[in-house]
Amino acid sequence: MNGLFIAFSNSLTALALCIAIGFFCRRRQIINDAHTEGLTKILVKAAMPSAVFMSLMRPFSTALLLESMATFFITGAIFLIGGVLGIGVARMMKASIEERKSWRFGLMFGNIGFMGIPIVTAVFGYEGLFYVAMALASFNLITFTIGIKIFDTEGVMKMHPLQVLKNNPALVCTIIGFVFFLTGLRLPTPIEDGVSLIAGMNSPLSMILIGALMAKYPLKDTFTDIRVLPPNVVKLVLIPLASLLVLRPFIQNPVMLGVIITLMAMPPAANTAIFAEEFGSGGDSMSATRLVIVGTLLCVITVPLISLLL
Repeated sequence: MNGLFIAFSNSLTALALCIAIGFFCRRRQIINDAHTEGLTKILVKAAMPSAVFMSLMRPFSTALLLESMATFFITGAIFLIGGVLGIGVARMMKASIEERKSWRFGLMFGNIGFMGIPIVTAVFGYEGLFYVAMALASFNLITFTIGIKIFDTEGVMKMHPLQVLKNNPALVCTIIGFVFFLTGLRLPTPIEDGVSLIAGMNSPLSMILIGALMAKYPLKDTFTDIRVLPPNVVKLVLIPLASLLVLRPFIQNPVMLGVIITLMAMPPAANTAIFAEEFGSGGDSMSATRLVIVGTLLCVITVPLISLLL
């Protein structure tokens, strides 16, 4: 059997266990909304930035520099194309205003932070995480400019470049880490070991939080909403397969290609539900949350299958 398929299956099974723990703890009130809010801050402001920074601790090479730039622009282009596909799917299915917003955003942005980082780390290691850092930089720049306008139609949130950096520690660490990569600088060994330990929290903590998010909503109602299936099929199957078909003749590095396709196969980003809750109505939030939950569960099947083609 394909070795990459086995690696993805094993990794997703292990991560699914963490999701189950988060789901169980939230349903049993072992953790509540206050806990998940605090853990999310630890993840976003410490664990994820540390993982991104450590991924950039690589010896400099011109080839790697060119690949990093290519990853940044390729993933950004796919994000934008995904948004166009989201508009098309919404029109075909005569989606409501709430669905239209969440589908467009969800097809534009995959969960490359909470799910992409742990999956790529488990399968490709820090070598693969280097390319995730570039994709995450593109993700953050587009999310907090074009992406946020999808939900914030009234223009309530004004995003200044410095505010984007302030709200995205992972983006800041990408910039700092990239300077380290270009110059060959390294942190003192004890500090680097500490940052590496913090980075290690990223995978289990992100999956536990996803499980806790799922536990907040009745799964029965989520699974009976078949309208979220078509946009998820486009996000989980059509976009990664089309990306693979287009990129394979041009990308010779199998790790780079594998990481990009894996990230494109991620389910709709958690920000889909977060932004819908912050800027929309209850209908916005519910539609977006169902899209995210169903996509997250389906990707356990679709991601290993797509890996067979890599």
